[in-house]
Amino acid sequence: MLKPFLRPGLDVLFVGFNPHPYSWERGRYYAHGSLWRILRKSGLAPEIRDDSQLFDHNFGITDLVPDRPTREAKEITDAEYAEAAVRFRRRVARLKPRVVCFTGKDVFRHFAGLKRGVNVEYGLAGRWRESLLFVAPFPSHKWITDAEKARHYGEIRALLDGRLPTPAETIKVIFR
Repeated sequence: MLKPFLRPGLDVLFVGFNPHPYSWERGRYYAHGSLWRILRKSGLAPEIRDDSQLFDHNFGITDLVPDRPTREAKEITDAEYAEAAVRFRRRVARLKPRVVCFTGKDVFRHFAGLKRGVNVEYGLAGRWRESLLFVAPFPSHKWITDAEKARHYGEIRALLDGRLPTPAETIKVIFR
């Protein structure tokens, strides 16, 4: 089982689809290490090795569907994602992280209630309530280089440091 790392006022809240069985069995997010390697390379968290160090950076992590491990995210139904997104939006509104980082375009699509096929770009996607919404590559993607992933995750550091403009407008999401 995975215990989410959550508390009010986080600088960054990372959110994935759902737990992979490998991580679930070990009780560690990204137990294979891909996210931690990218966070080190990006400069966002140069010393991080695993989820036990998240709060040291005022970061948190959870999954959109936190209680159902699967080998592939597509094993979760659209109805499950829609229900989970409602709960997650409430959680974001309550915890008020500065940045919510979606580890994959489809994670963001589910959060925002966007249909498949709607184009989503990596980077700052807008603002929802008091949080900036950021879309980053899935850390384990094989067709995106680690350097490219690190570049995107490094933009979060620039956001936190005030070196990137932030949107004044609220993102227009289509909640189901």
